[in-house]
Amino acid sequence: MNKRIPPLPALRAFEAAARHMSFARAANELHVTAAAISHQVKQLEHWLGVPLFARTANGVSLTAAGRDYALRIQDVFERLVATSRAVRDHRERVVVSIRAQFSVAAMWLVPRVVALNRQQSDIEIRVTAAEHRATGRLGADIAIYFQRAELPGHAQVQLLSRPFRAYAAPSFIGRLSRIAPADLVAQPLLHISIEDRGWPSPGFDDWFEAAGVETRGLLPGLHFNLAHLAASACMQGAGVALLPEDLCVDAVRQGALVALPGPALPTPHPYFLMARNEVTEEVAWVRDAVLKSAGVAAGD
Repeated sequence: MNKRIPPLPALRAFEAAARHMSFARAANELHVTAAAISHQVKQLEHWLGVPLFARTANGVSLTAAGRDYALRIQDVFERLVATSRAVRDHRERVVVSIRAQFSVAAMWLVPRVVALNRQQSDIEIRVTAAEHRATGRLGADIAIYFQRAELPGHAQVQLLSRPFRAYAAPSFIGRLSRIAPADLVAQPLLHISIEDRGWPSPGFDDWFEAAGVETRGLLPGLHFNLAHLAASACMQGAGVALLPEDLCVDAVRQGALVALPGPALPTPHPYFLMARNEVTEEVAWVRDAVLKSAGVAAGD
């Protein structure tokens, strides 16, 4: 390795001398003598086998080989500085981890984390979408899931509890002559089927019954095991989806989804934000900011 890499002190001396076009100014920058700079440059010239500076009574100037070499190592030094700064900045940033249910992470949490990063870029927020764990450990500084019966040493604050509503994309609605609940029975329906996980959510049978519409049998359509998958198909104009209002706030504001006339069904399982009772200042800031973005005051 030593044979393939020039002497690093000599490289540093040459880079400074080439940048200043002066051994004296390079010496001042590196806190050594001009003679030391000259010695290091000569060592590098010997290693390369070519002269890098022309020495005259009036000072020094780069040779053609010296100019080319100076340009090349300037790029190397700049990349070295940038890489070192990135490592140092990463070390100095505080990490706050958030673990959340898949659809909450995709549809609700990500836009808010992006906004928080703009406000406090020195806090590195790491989001993990993962299944609910029925254990005494969150696996993160903050977690967003359904409420747990027991979580010693932790606080659980209700975060998202708005009802389920029927939604469709503007392109889909534009193809309909009427959008009353009775008119949607014959339309493509996008179902969320997660009963196998023990987390039942309202279905279209419940929605049509609440609307006073008789369905007469099974309701066909596409089935998804996650709300954000049904929402994605819905935004593509594939049909009508029954979705939690909290998760659709951004899509409605952006014009990707429209809430349809009809009943609002209470959510059987609100989402809770969970965190330890004793947390760092950074975790507390992220926790309180996430709660505030949901309209929940810290300490509630």
